[in-house]
Amino acid sequence: MKLSRRDKVVTAILLILIALLSYLMHCHWRNRFGSRGEAKPVGEVEYKYHQVQRKYSDRMIWEDVESRSPIYAYDWVMTKDKSDARITLNNGMKVDMDPESMVEIDETRDGVGLTLRDGTIRADSRTAKGASITAADGTKIDLDKANAQITSDGNGLSVDVKEGSATVKNRDQKTTVAAGEIGNVSQKGVTKEKTSIVLKAPAVGAVLDDPAKPVEFSFNAPADAESCAILLNAPGKPRRTITVNGGSHSEKLSDGSYQWRVSCRTKGGVITSSGGAFRMRPQQSFALISPAPGQVVTANNAESLRLAWRSSGPVHVDVSQDSGFASLVQSNDSSGQSLNVKNLKPGKYYWRVYPAGNKSAALQSSFTVSDKGELLAESDAADAKMNAEKAAKKKAADEAAAKKQQSEKSSAAAKITARGASTLNLEPDAKSGRFSASWSPVNKNYRYRLRVASDERLTEDLKTQTVQGKGSASVALPEGEFFYRVDVLPANGTRPLASSTLKSVTVKRKRLPPPPKVKSVQAE
Repeated sequence: MKLSRRDKVVTAILLILIALLSYLMHCHWRNRFGSRGEAKPVGEVEYKYHQVQRKYSDRMIWEDVESRSPIYAYDWVMTKDKSDARITLNNGMKVDMDPESMVEIDETRDGVGLTLRDGTIRADSRTAKGASITAADGTKIDLDKANAQITSDGNGLSVDVKEGSATVKNRDQKTTVAAGEIGNVSQKGVTKEKTSIVLKAPAVGAVLDDPAKPVEFSFNAPADAESCAILLNAPGKPRRTITVNGGSHSEKLSDGSYQWRVSCRTKGGVITSSGGAFRMRPQQSFALISPAPGQVVTANNAESLRLAWRSSGPVHVDVSQDSGFASLVQSNDSSGQSLNVKNLKPGKYYWRVYPAGNKSAALQSSFTVSDKGELLAESDAADAKMNAEKAAKKKAADEAAAKKQQSEKSSAAAKITARGASTLNLEPDAKSGRFSASWSPVNKNYRYRLRVASDERLTEDLKTQTVQGKGSASVALPEGEFFYRVDVLPANGTRPLASSTLKSVTVKRKRLPPPPKVKSVQAE
């Protein structure tokens, strides 16, 4: 069949488009993969508990993932019931995943990010270089040196900021959520609420492993609180409200991942805390109990030392002074849960217990036998206590001296005064103008940071410039009203020693003069 001229042109255009798409895919593939075709990790699963799975971007099957496993752009990670994991990204952000949560690793223009598809995560960006999280509904959360708990349950999104701040961008609305605030995203937009009660224990992300021991709750109850209640929630368990008196409470809990907050009724109304989270894991059926890892056993107690463990069947016990158990001091089979080892000489010992016939499941620990008896050990302990007290006093004195020195530096730095024009005029065709601020440097070793933004908190449309030992800096500003201040920063650090007072500058555009009136020839 002979092709017409038009068919040939269309075919040529299609071939060119196919070649162009192939080239773009090749560039994208080379950007994600190395020259030898090896994937470039963007982070790792720092640890995982129970059942955690990962799905590669180019596969449809979910696979179990182990601790210290690398993760790549566009991978999905999922935690099952009673499971949790921590992901560390290359930009420094750490993400703790609660049970029944799912995230997708993203690549952004600013580096690596993360999409929360479902569940609860705690993101720590205090040491990260840029941190961004996107929710399943498209809401973007930019974390600024923040530690925040983010929950997405299909009905809405909440951003509970413990430290730092988070900028929540939902549709056309942009809201800054500061430390001690919770941002709630719904179909109506973004709302904020303040938290006035500080949770003390259990710590956020704490892992408890003894269900037989009550969980100790504590918080700072308001002085005028008439009544307080702990609101407790865990997947697969009914929600509970526990009325408490004062700022503490003990409660036995079964294994699970718990979220909790405190609500107190005062004369001024009801106030709440931020959200807390902890995990209670089931008691292990196979574990070493005593001696504790690294324990020092006195010589008189080593004459007959009891090794104890928890097991559910016959086990084998080895004791050695070699960590590889090449030569054994004692080796026994046991159907019980303890073994007495006699006449151990001073030195370091290693011991292991494993189910009969299954050495790969061995649990190993160590202890040290001292060459001193109990009385001498007590005397040494008293000397050690005295030395520790002396060291503590010296440390306290050194810290006080350092604090005094830092206070003196701060006092000197606090004298800084920033100066800049109150009005900046733009040419009619200019998009922006250069705004400059100047000051007298208090120390050439310090760094000085100029911050300019469109709001008084210096968060919206923030522009900065940092200089070393200099007395001026500048940034480009468009038309509008702006606020600025100068921070004094130490040579090695990001926390300001002091800042100048907040000032404002207005950027205006020059108006062109009206064109001159020209008389027409006809009028003359």
